[in-house]
Amino acid sequence: KQLKEKGFDANLSRLLGEIRERDQRDAARTVSPLKPAADAIVLDSSDLAIVEVVERILGLLAERRASAV
Repeated sequence: KQLKEKGFDANLSRLLGEIRERDQRDAARTVSPLKPAADAIVLDSSDLAIVEVVERILGLLAERRASAV
């Protein structure tokens, strides 16, 4: 929607393809490749509702706080 409002062609499948290509290039580069930090928590929210994502993040935060004590 934002792209269309700014006058850009917003073909969703092409845009997703471009994002995937960019991410692949960034992950495969020799210098400073794009990768999660060693202590990062990766949460795949693809099949989750916003409420579920928030609940999981809050649960992970509570776990981290409890283990830091």
